[in-house]
Amino acid sequence: MPGYDQITESVDHLFRRHAGQMTAVLTRIFGFGKIDLIEDAIQESMLRALSHWSYKGLPDNPRAWLIQVAKNNILDRLRKSSRDADLEEGSRLLDAWARSAGSSVDTAFEKEIREDQLQMIFACCHPALTPDSRIALTLKTVGGFSVGEIAVAFLSNKDAVAKMLVRAKKKLRDEGARMEIPAPSELGPRLESVLKVLYLMFNEGYSASGGESAVRTDLCHEAIRLARLLADHPLTSQPKVHALAALFLFQASRLPARSGEGGTLTILPDQDRSLWDRKMIAEGLRHFRSSASGSEISDYHLEAEIASYHAVSEDYGSTDWRALLEAYDRLLERRYSQIAALNRIIALAEVEGPDKALEELQTLADEKLEAYYPYHVTLAELQRRTGLGEDALRSYEFAAGLVENEAVKRFLRKRREEIGAKGSEGV
Repeated sequence: MPGYDQITESVDHLFRRHAGQMTAVLTRIFGFGKIDLIEDAIQESMLRALSHWSYKGLPDNPRAWLIQVAKNNILDRLRKSSRDADLEEGSRLLDAWARSAGSSVDTAFEKEIREDQLQMIFACCHPALTPDSRIALTLKTVGGFSVGEIAVAFLSNKDAVAKMLVRAKKKLRDEGARMEIPAPSELGPRLESVLKVLYLMFNEGYSASGGESAVRTDLCHEAIRLARLLADHPLTSQPKVHALAALFLFQASRLPARSGEGGTLTILPDQDRSLWDRKMIAEGLRHFRSSASGSEISDYHLEAEIASYHAVSEDYGSTDWRALLEAYDRLLERRYSQIAALNRIIALAEVEGPDKALEELQTLADEKLEAYYPYHVTLAELQRRTGLGEDALRSYEFAAGLVENEAVKRFLRKRREEIGAKGSEGV
C-alpha cells in the first residue's frame, strides 16, 4: 500500500490536473450561483481522498473517485435545501459525466470538456469584473490555483486576493453570468483577459512559487493546451493567440533541462540544450509564423520573439543578445513592466557588460522589486561578475529569505557555497 507522502502527491496531481475540468462541468450544470458550493465540494473530495486512500489504497480510477465524491457532496447539500428545482436534472447530467470520466473517454466527450473549459474561462473574464478580478477568478476556478499562488502572481497578499475573489463571485451571480464564448462583437476585451490568465498560469508552472520542484510541468502543459484550443477555435484564432502559443512552446521546450537532479533549478547558461524539446520549438515556430498574419503587434509577439532567440541558439554564448536587447526595448516602449525591465538587464549585461547592467539594475529598485526574489538573484549574479563577492553573498541570502520553493532555495545555497569557497576569484 502506498505511503502517505505518495498518496498526497497523487491527490495533489489529480486535483491540479482535473479541478478546472470538474469546476467547468459542474458550473455549466448548476450555474455561477452555486460556484462556492461547487468549489467546496471539489476541495472536500481531495480532503476525503487524503484520508480514505491512506487506509484503503489508491482506487482503480482515482479521477472517477474524486468526481463521484464531489458529485455526491453537491447533491447531498442540494437535497437538504429541498427547494432546488435543478436537482433532478443535475443528478442525471452528473451521473452521465461520472460514467464518462470513469470509462474510456470518447472523442465527443473530450470535445465537450474542452468547450466547457473555454466557456468557463470566458465567463470568468466577464466585462463587469475588473481586469485583476477576471484573472484571479480564472486562475482559481479553471487553473486550480491557491489564493497564495495568485497573490504571488499579483505581487500582492493573500487577504487582498481572497477579498477580490469574494467580490468577483458575487458580481458574477448578480450579473447572471453564463457559460458561453462571447459573440465576435464582444470578444476583444474578454480575449485579452483570457490570454493574461494563461500567461500567468504558464509563468507559475515555469517558475513555481512553492513546493519541492523548480517547475510545475502540469501547469505549463495545461496553459499550452488551452492556448492551442484558442488558436484552433475559429472565433479566437487571432495573431496574438498564436504569438502566445509560440511563447509558451519556446519556453516549455527548455523544461527537461530547467529542473535538474532532485528538482533543483538549472538556470539558462547551465542548461544542457540537447535536452530541449525540438518538436516543441518547431511547433512554436509554426505558431510564430501564423502570428505574423495581419498588422497587429502585441506584447506576446515581442515576448515570443525574445524567447525565439534563445530557442534557436546552439548555446548560450551564440545567442543574438543585441537583437534580444532591442526586442526588450521595443517591449518596454509599448508597455513598461518591472519584470520585463528586470529581464532586460540580463541581456544588457551580455551586450554592454555587467558593470553597466549593475548600474541600471540599481535604478529599478522599489518596494515591489525589493520583495521579488529574482531581483535579488539578478543583483547577486551581477555583483558576482563584477567582483563584489561579499555583496553577492548577502544578496543571495536575502533572496533565499523571500523564496518558498525548495528547489530554488537549493540553487541559492549552491551559489552561495560556490562564492564562499572561491571568494571573488574567477567572477
